[in-house]
Amino acid sequence: MAGLETYNTPEKLRKFFQELLSQNKLPTHKGKVARSLIEKKYGFQHCSLSNYHGFDKYQWCKNVVDGFENELIEKEGGDITGINTEHGTPIRFRELIDKLRENIADLPLADQGNRSGRISFSSFEKKFGFPAQSLVGKTESWQWARHMLNEFDEELYEQGITGTVWERKVPDLRTYLETLSENNELPINELGKLNRRAVMVHFGMPANQSTSVAETRAPKLKELFAEYDELINKQNYSQYAGDKYKDALSEILQNSELILDSSSRVISLKWLTDELNVSKSTIRNSPNLMALIEKRTKALYETQQRGTTKKSFNVYGAANINLGATPYSEKHDRVYSFSSLIKLYNLEFAEKVGTTFIAICNKAATGTVKNKYFRILHFFEWLANSENLDSNVASLLRDNKKINQADFGRACMAYRAALLLENPNTNLNTHIITQFGDARVIPKYTFLTKGRVNKDRGHRQSILEASIKKDEIERVEEILTDAAKYRGIELSQGKDTKAFLETLLFEKANKPDLPEDLSQAMQEITESRLLEIQIQASKIFRQWQKLHKESAVLLDLATVDCDEFRSMLEKRESISSYVWSQYIKDVFPIDDKQLALANLLTVIKEVYNSCPPNAATTNMQMWNKKYQLFGGIERVASYLVPTRKAISSALTLYLCESGANVAVALTLPKDCVRKSGVAQHKKVVGKKDRSFGKLIYDDLTVKSNNEECVSAINALDYICSVQPKINDDTLQYYQKGAFQPLTEFAFRDEFKAICNQSDYLKQFRLVPSMLRPTVLLNVQLKDPANLGVAQLIAQHESGSTTEGYTNKLPHRIQMEKDMLEFQQTIEVVMVYDDEKVHEKLDIDQKEWTDKKQKVEKTGWGVFCKSREIITEAGEKVKCSEVENCVRCKHDRMLVSADPISIADMIIWKTSLEKHEIDFTAKNMNKWTDIWVPWQAFFTVVLEEKMTRGKLSLIKKQATEVASQRMNDSNFVMPEPW
Repeated sequence: MAGLETYNTPEKLRKFFQELLSQNKLPTHKGKVARSLIEKKYGFQHCSLSNYHGFDKYQWCKNVVDGFENELIEKEGGDITGINTEHGTPIRFRELIDKLRENIADLPLADQGNRSGRISFSSFEKKFGFPAQSLVGKTESWQWARHMLNEFDEELYEQGITGTVWERKVPDLRTYLETLSENNELPINELGKLNRRAVMVHFGMPANQSTSVAETRAPKLKELFAEYDELINKQNYSQYAGDKYKDALSEILQNSELILDSSSRVISLKWLTDELNVSKSTIRNSPNLMALIEKRTKALYETQQRGTTKKSFNVYGAANINLGATPYSEKHDRVYSFSSLIKLYNLEFAEKVGTTFIAICNKAATGTVKNKYFRILHFFEWLANSENLDSNVASLLRDNKKINQADFGRACMAYRAALLLENPNTNLNTHIITQFGDARVIPKYTFLTKGRVNKDRGHRQSILEASIKKDEIERVEEILTDAAKYRGIELSQGKDTKAFLETLLFEKANKPDLPEDLSQAMQEITESRLLEIQIQASKIFRQWQKLHKESAVLLDLATVDCDEFRSMLEKRESISSYVWSQYIKDVFPIDDKQLALANLLTVIKEVYNSCPPNAATTNMQMWNKKYQLFGGIERVASYLVPTRKAISSALTLYLCESGANVAVALTLPKDCVRKSGVAQHKKVVGKKDRSFGKLIYDDLTVKSNNEECVSAINALDYICSVQPKINDDTLQYYQKGAFQPLTEFAFRDEFKAICNQSDYLKQFRLVPSMLRPTVLLNVQLKDPANLGVAQLIAQHESGSTTEGYTNKLPHRIQMEKDMLEFQQTIEVVMVYDDEKVHEKLDIDQKEWTDKKQKVEKTGWGVFCKSREIITEAGEKVKCSEVENCVRCKHDRMLVSADPISIADMIIWKTSLEKHEIDFTAKNMNKWTDIWVPWQAFFTVVLEEKMTRGKLSLIKKQATEVASQRMNDSNFVMPEPW
């Protein structure tokens, strides 16, 4: 063993240390020679080299080690921890830095993260052979090296040699700003600060890059801009050439009579440019000059707010604050000057006219007010001109005295005649004069106007009235030319005739086997179009549903720990970019797309409440890159929550089955699907905001009759079950980084897209609002004589409202047939009990008997044209189900407007009202099926049909008859069964 036996003299011991040093094997510890480690490794007596115990025999050893160590420390400039490495001492490290200063390209720089563009300490370690974690860790013995490297890094950073792209440009930017400042050309923004973009664009900033982001990533740049902001603020710096006219402009605005533009609300800029002898841009581009003008304009506004003669004037019988002769309208944002009336009448009258005009026109649309203003001003100016009118109307207005109505009427007629004489084709626009009369400022006079053709706003188009797109017009025109060959139809200009016949002729060309009967043909077309819409909506819904169900499988495959993911997100700024990127690669592996998608969906669901984050909300470009791997953010979201297309398709199915309003569909809550008392049905509950939140109920079948269609119940139920957990109760979908409800415009777009999937439907211009009238019309065509069913489905309180949906050409034609048949039989009803009626009707006894047999009373106030019906088995039987007359499928029910029949209806209506509560408590379904239609029928006949002309007189007589019968002591009130 070596040790002191071999190195027993100071010379040998020193030579031994020198050999270790030359071989880079000299043990060190905390910046000094590691004595104990040498003793242990090379066989020296314990504590001999350090002479820890103070023995005389080891003192020479200690002296040799101490001397050798001191020489090294002095030679290497201090700490000798890294003496065995090439650059591990202060002297060597300084030499390395000096070399790198001359050749910066050899420096390893960070390419991302907070230290982007600056020295990468970890890469510096590897490149120049420093021990691991020596420059990036916290080892005390390498603190000197970290300090030196930090100083070198800061030196290069301050010189603009390292750092981000913009940090390296800071020295050049400073020089550029100094030059601009000396030339008084610093760009200033509207906030009075340095215009950063103007400066940075000069140095190559792209148009789509944010200046604030660049400042955040380059603190030096932010400090430079802040320095110049302070400079601009302290020195009241201005780059605008117009600022030198500040005092002159102030003098003009304060001491000159202001010239205003045509609105009398804005100081004329042209006038100011002439006064200052400058261009308009010189004034507009100077915030200081514009601030002076704005301040003076505000003072001007204050003078335009009140009149001077009276505090208020009575307009429409109520006191209105006097706004003066040049009043300002806040709604229309302009001044209306009536100052010309001051000389013609007086100041008080001009202020009264101005105040009244604002009171009237604040209720009018902006586009019409200008014409109203010119008309009323011209009217009063015309009245005051004695050459126009030989009358004292103007003087009475001037003196605020009462004007004779006849005199004022003649003046108005003369004014109208003068306008027409000047231009016969002019738009008189005299209604404003009438409105002044309504306001009780002048006598009221209503001018004669041309009649207008009122648009039928109550008419609601169905899909049968959908217009045909341009590419089909020529083909339809060819069909229309052959119209005479098909039932001799000629198109008219009725409110819906042309549209229905266009549809009929168009479909007839494609389906020659359509029924000849127009109503039946229309019903067949209606059902085929509705079915096609449902099929296309079902396809879109199933596409999304399939994708959403796949998410359940994917979520089970996920391996990500969401709690760990949240933790990593919180400390992302504090950990190195390398650690974060490695973690993301593990969570979303590139080589396993299924697992990456599964983990991505799990993170979105658990961490972000199923709302996919994006770069804008999280400042992390990572998300957008991940979404692109799987078809984009909208597709990723569709795995977890409904898409706009999915909700739109479900609502389309709901509208097709229920005939509900679009507004009701768009506000359906998340719990809209509920249990129903009807077997195989569920209830959809919505509300109608236009009717003060009235609840809307629809019992719809759970299973669709067509295999190609999804039922509305199943679609809505599924949509509701996967709604995101947010406070908003309406159905939500994901779009552009947030959950949002479906708007009417978005639904219309998606509905059109659904229809355009079909080669058949894409030929027509279809919108969602057509579905409700279509469904109700279809119901009405199935039972033309019964409005009650359509009214119940529509949930209308008045049958006249339902008629706006159902009273269309097919139904009108069917009703006209019924009325014709009614006309042929009414004579029978009216003389039913007359024995010699055949002589009065000029027919023989047999013919009268045949007619009489066709019409029989049912006892409900209605008549049956023939009680004989044919059963499904083909047998002829006499119908006894009088409770079903109102829903008669054989179309044989008639109403006779005679007092006796109407009295029967009144009695039955009274009975149903009396028994409704008790009956519904026992058997709600039967009441709904049988007696509600009769209630609706009686209501329509008695409260809508029997209210005009002779019918109202018959109803009055019938009411007396019914009252006498019910007051009879022997009378027994009929009861529903």
